[in-house]
Amino acid sequence: MITITFDRVTRSFGGKPLFDSLDAKIRGGKITAVTGPNGSGKSTFLRLAGHLLRPDSGQVSVKCDDAELRRADYRDRLGIVTPELRFYPRLTAYENMTFFLGLRGKTLTTDTYRDLLKRVGLDETAVRGKFAGAFSTGMRQRLKFAVLLASGADVWLLDEPAANLDAAGRAMILREARQAAASGAVVLWATNDAGEEEKADEVIRLGGNPARRS
Repeated sequence: MITITFDRVTRSFGGKPLFDSLDAKIRGGKITAVTGPNGSGKSTFLRLAGHLLRPDSGQVSVKCDDAELRRADYRDRLGIVTPELRFYPRLTAYENMTFFLGLRGKTLTTDTYRDLLKRVGLDETAVRGKFAGAFSTGMRQRLKFAVLLASGADVWLLDEPAANLDAAGRAMILREARQAAASGAVVLWATNDAGEEEKADEVIRLGGNPARRS
């Protein structure tokens, strides 16, 4: 099982300190919410957890059953849903999924594609033949989760995952996150939603160091 540990991590942006000697531990098999006011560093926390950003000082270590995960091996296990993840507007849903999964060396069959669309609540007939640029923001958010599920990642970094989704979409995210955690995956989501915080197994609250977990 994967564990991500923050050990006395410091990080600043533009001379403004976000974290000062921050300690935290994220464990596989749980949904961990990262909360805090705007500007407290939730997105930065996720990037540090994914080794997509380096701390100014301190260490973010990732271990699988007590063995350190090397950067390349870790990247292969990461799945990310963030506002920065964008689809090619002149490609269809299938073409976008094929492209992003191809970067991971994975292929996408038509049957798997249809199953994934159904799983995330996308109507195949509604997206058939349409470019992603014509999708609503909610449809694009669901498609991001289809890519995540198809990737087989066991470390989920979710930044405001329920943004632009209706109640059914929020329920889909919680269902899939819970299933992933039950299989041993790390599920780490940044949120300001009190409902999502309540549904998490553990909470890391930013905006005052050290981080507090409950």
